Formats: sequence, structure tokens, C-alpha cells
Amino acid sequence: MAQRTRCAIVGIGHRAYSWLGQMAGTYEDVTEVVGLCDRLADRCHDANKYARTNAAVYTDYDRMLAELRPDMVVVVSPEHVHGEHIVKALDAGCEVATEKPLCTQPRDAIAILEAETRNNRRVFMGFNYRHIPLASRIREIVLEGIIGTPISMDLTWYLDYRGHGASYFRRWHRLMERSGGLLITKATHHFDLANWWMNDRPASVYARCSRNFFGAGHGRFRGERCRDCAHAADCQFHYDILDKERKARELDYAVPLVRDYEGDTCVFSDDIDIYDTHAVMVQYANGGVLNYSLNASVPFEGWNLAINGTRGRLESNITDAKPLPGWQQHVKVTNRQHRVLSNDEIQVVSWPDHYTIHVMPHDRNGWQERIPNIAEGHGGGDFRIFDACFRGTLKSSDPLGLFASAGAGVHSMIIGAAANQSAASGMPVQISDLLGAWA
Repeated sequence: MAQRTRCAIVGIGHRAYSWLGQMAGTYEDVTEVVGLCDRLADRCHDANKYARTNAAVYTDYDRMLAELRPDMVVVVSPEHVHGEHIVKALDAGCEVATEKPLCTQPRDAIAILEAETRNNRRVFMGFNYRHIPLASRIREIVLEGIIGTPISMDLTWYLDYRGHGASYFRRWHRLMERSGGLLITKATHHFDLANWWMNDRPASVYARCSRNFFGAGHGRFRGERCRDCAHAADCQFHYDILDKERKARELDYAVPLVRDYEGDTCVFSDDIDIYDTHAVMVQYANGGVLNYSLNASVPFEGWNLAINGTRGRLESNITDAKPLPGWQQHVKVTNRQHRVLSNDEIQVVSWPDHYTIHVMPHDRNGWQERIPNIAEGHGGGDFRIFDACFRGTLKSSDPLGLFASAGAGVHSMIIGAAANQSAASGMPVQISDLLGAWA
């Protein structure tokens, strides 16, 4: 058997379990989990139990690097410490794989690029959206020149207000200093796709953002945390995190749930300072423009895309969990006791088995392509990034440029950082002012 890559993980949160489960399962022939690091040692012990690993447990990151000298560090810690963890791992001679976003501050972005250069390493960015079949096919169409050179893009993204959208306002992500807001912690994925499809780098950013739905002053009820809120029975945003923790304890934490995770803060709390409504315009180095919007208060999940090129146009969209109109007149839903449920107790949603790309060249008739929808692993992207990271599937051939290094991570997060600055000042922001020679 070939020597396995000795891997350590820093930050035992929800996303860590996705990596750990794969490393100790599908990829155990090529990886060995040797270290787990988190500020709470019990989280590491829980993770060992879940994955049936026997990794060394650390609460001191520097000590773990010095004592274990791992071949690779997987960085899944909170966003605001990514920069520190990535730079230290590179300087310790380790390969690095990291979750998005790369970091939250321009100074950390520069430090990572400098560390990548001086250590002759390439950070592996976990941009799983690139690997979704739909996104990859759009990239292929652009590279084939079917619609010419992209000159403008409209990209709108929607988050379900009761589920995915609300989740960011319950967790530590609700604090700008820790997550960079939705324009970094979430939209870094979207900006990476836009940069990738445009095949260009951002040059300037202008943004207008606001809190219109979550945070102080909104909502019918308000408390501190859902677990001890007096309005639990009436609030549609109540999240029973204690029930999930009870189940985890009953199974001796042999489930992917993070111990002592404060994920049920009131979505209308006073300390929320990130935005829920965003409009961003990006000017690219070669002259193209991106019009982007992100809204976290929509009753479904999905996105709409249009790319206009010098020789045609491309359109596509994803709409998951969208309520079906008129279902109440055709469907009767019962529980296990055969009681008919009322409309406010149920939600019928659509989950398409495919997505569509509509291609409209200037010089011929347009057509539509059907792309399968993979319901698991972020549209199938997770499986492909793990293959690329642990089996090196992109090393010999990568015609679409699926591999994303720190440079891609920088040029996606910097749009969010610039947009936050622009929203605060009301003025456009030049990327070169934030990144200098690295822009």
C-alpha cells in the first residue's frame, strides 16, 4: 500500500464532519487522520467517536503543528481565523485544504498569497460549486466560445428565510467581525463562479446593502436564545437545538452534531450587524460587469443566471424547495395517526431531477441542455472536491480550470470585502486599494 497522507483538521464544527467522514471512510486508503484541533477538546473526542478514528486531540494549534508535523492541514475553523491557520500551516511545510471563504480581511488575503509563494505551495480551495455538473457545463460553454467573450452577467441568489437564510442569523455568522457577513461567508461561492465564468478578475465594486428582515426592530417576537425563549410555541423561527443535543448525547455523540454550539440565538437579536439584502455591481479588469443580488428572506432557495457575450447569451437557474402553487386543492396530507394536517402545518415543495441551460448564440438557433440534479453533497460538488484533494484527479488534466488555489479564494472574498466597505461608505471601492500588487 502506498504511504497515506497524514492529515490534521483544525476547527471541529459542522463542516468538519463532512471532511472527516470522507477521510476516514471513502479515502482511508490514501489519508490518515492524525490530529484534531479545537478550542473545546470534547468536540475532538466526539469527532473521533463519530469517525471511529484515534487522532491526537489538541486545543493548541501551534503545538499540534510542531508535534505532529502533518502532511496536510484541513482548515474548517471559523472564517476570521482562517488566515492565521492557513499561513501557519504553510510555514510549517504542510499542504493546506480549506473551506470557503479563504479569509475575511484583505490583509489576511495578502498574507496567505505571500505564504503560498515563499513556501512554493498551492492552497486547495474547497469551492464545491465549481464541481457541480451544471456549473461545470456553463464554464465549458463559455470556454468553447459559443456565446463569445462574456461582457455582462446578472446573478441573483435566494435563501429560504425559515431555513438556510435564518441559520446565518442564529449562529456566530451574524457578527460581521467573525464571518464578514453573507457577502463573504456565503457569496464567496457565488463570486468565485462569476469570476470563473467571466474568466476575469474584479477591478472595482459598488454595493448597497441593508437589514430589512432579520435583526433588531424586525419580527413579531424577540428573545435571547430559542432554548429558553418564552415565545417558543408561537414563533415560526423557533429552532429546537436542545432536542438535537439530547439525541446526540443518547447516542454518545456518535452523530455529526457540534457540542456546545450556540446555533439558536434569536434571529432578531440586537447584536446582529450583517446584512440580509444585498445589491452589488462589479467591474472586471477587461471591462465586463456583474450585477449581483443576494436576499435572505425569500420563501424558497435558488438562483438565476444570465451571461451576455459578444456572440450570444446563456441563461440558467436553480430553484429548490419552491412551494408548488395550487397544491392545496389537489393534495391531502396526513400524519402517522391519519389525521389530516392543516395548511399551516405542512409545506409541499418541488425538487427537480434536472436543471436547464438555455444557449442563444447570435449566429444560429438556440437550444436547451438538461443537466442532472444531484441531490446530495452540494449538488455532487463535495464528492468531486474530495477526489481532487485526496486523489489528485485534476493534477494530470484540468481543461476547465476546476482546481482553485488561494488566488481564486482571494479574488472571490475580496469582492465581498469591497462590497461591505462600499455599503458602509456609499462609494465604489478599487480592488487595487485593498490588495495592492496582488489585485
